[in-house]
Amino acid sequence: MDLCHTCQVETSATAEMTIDELAVLSGTTTRRIRSFQTLGLLAHPELRGRTGVYAPAHLARVDAILRLQDRGFSLESLAVLFGALAAGQSLAGVLGVGEPAAAPGDPGADATADTAELYGFAELQPHGATVHRGRVRTLLSVLPTTVWDESEAS
Repeated sequence: MDLCHTCQVETSATAEMTIDELAVLSGTTTRRIRSFQTLGLLAHPELRGRTGVYAPAHLARVDAILRLQDRGFSLESLAVLFGALAAGQSLAGVLGVGEPAAAPGDPGADATADTAELYGFAELQPHGATVHRGRVRTLLSVLPTTVWDESEAS
């Protein structure tokens, strides 16, 4: 058993954890975790009395959010993407464009393949994903975006 030297919380992943343990394991703060919940990026914990109990899925989601933020994604864009993921939409569906075509001369390429593996987000694919047109419904690729607000331009 390893303890965080600052807060004396056990740092090994368990099946259940408090918000303090979740924060230590993910390398963030409890305040930041609560803000993710407020924004709808992270599910609220199961309540046992007055204590919130978090599962490994919460840790995986927090890790994904932090990793994607480090790559330049805003919390607003992550909310859109995680919402689309929950709805089973593909990247093409989120962007409102047609499904990507297979590269010319790519034997066996599926013209409708828009998979989580293709974009490097397979670990975010929900377990038991539904099959659509003979393939697993995709996660969706996430593209870092910058929103330009002209009202703030000088």
